[in-house]
Amino acid sequence: MPAPGWRRSVLELIGSELQYLEESRPRACVMLATLCAAAGYACLLLFPALVFAGISGLEEALHGYATVNWSQVLAWSAVVAVSALVSYRVFSFTPAPPLGTPLVREAAPSLFELVATLDRQYPGIRIDRIVLSNGFELRIVKTPLWGLPVWSSTTLVIGRPLIQCLSPSRFQCALARRLGQFSKRYNRLGNWLYQLREIWPRYCDREHPPAFGFQPVAWIFRIYAPLYGVVSLPAARLDELVADNYAMELFSDAEVLDTITTEMVCRMYLTEKFWPVIRKIAASERQAMTGFHTGMASVLRTGLQDEKAAGWVAKTLSADPRWDDPLPSLARRVENIGHLHARMDAITGESAAAVYLGTAPGRRQGSQEREEEASDGVEWPRHCWLQITRLAQRLADRPKKSHADAATVRGD
Repeated sequence: MPAPGWRRSVLELIGSELQYLEESRPRACVMLATLCAAAGYACLLLFPALVFAGISGLEEALHGYATVNWSQVLAWSAVVAVSALVSYRVFSFTPAPPLGTPLVREAAPSLFELVATLDRQYPGIRIDRIVLSNGFELRIVKTPLWGLPVWSSTTLVIGRPLIQCLSPSRFQCALARRLGQFSKRYNRLGNWLYQLREIWPRYCDREHPPAFGFQPVAWIFRIYAPLYGVVSLPAARLDELVADNYAMELFSDAEVLDTITTEMVCRMYLTEKFWPVIRKIAASERQAMTGFHTGMASVLRTGLQDEKAAGWVAKTLSADPRWDDPLPSLARRVENIGHLHARMDAITGESAAAVYLGTAPGRRQGSQEREEEASDGVEWPRHCWLQITRLAQRLADRPKKSHADAATVRGD
């Protein structure tokens, strides 16, 4: 089995080449992703096909010759038995839904009402389940109801840091963008390819060992799923651009511009400032740390205040797209909605969590929130929280850029 570093080098080479091809021939990239997606279904149907082939070969070995060819009978019998077992496991396989804290209507009535309102605006999608996660994310995950990804349940995954950092209007825009994308009114093929990026890795999930007989499928998908993830990157980026267009059906271009800029800047800030600190703390504690979303929201609010945000907007706007990022660059997204400059309003104290989560777990603060997170994993030691607090304070105390520089970045 190839080393992980070797596999990553190959995937990086493929992703880099597709990134260049995406600029000149985006349709060719979508067709390539479609063929690769069809190969995934072929992998799942391989063993049922082998059952029929084995039965046909077994019949020929028994009746196709003057004397019974027992060696072929044994061989075809083994093929039929193994393929039948694997086929049974495939068709009885049910992937686990996304992890998170489930929400019920009684705990967050305003959020469920918002989702229902947007469902009416974007018919074609039905949310079956809403969960809160600890990441800075807002995504929709399709979970197949049986082995073949044909019929699925739909889960809306809302990251606590995201809903705590975004204002109510920004959160509404971000949610409308995602629901519109999955309504598939004019992006049916692109969104199907986008959905499979979350589905195929479930067939080789190492955290949930497969039942006896499913291992051959898991082995195949450990190679296939990462390959599809790279091949489908151009299609995923195109579908994200379509999602921005869906948001403009309900919100002004200025509101959409502010929302996507805020999300992209926050992601860049977390990548360069927050996660290095978290990795350092985890390494010093020598254990996996959970429950960091409170610290994440605090650092974002502190580090992106006033003029400091303008520098991060400029940095994010000029950043080169990464080969493994399913999100298009901020510059490309801004151009897609008809603008030349990015714009991000100040991140105020007004939080969407206060409006939409009500009594839900993500609304709790302080010690109550930490106690809840302790049930999900290892609770952070007190000095880890102090390090996060000090990081936020250091960011707040840094010298600020001039108002003139900020105005230049915003294009005022």
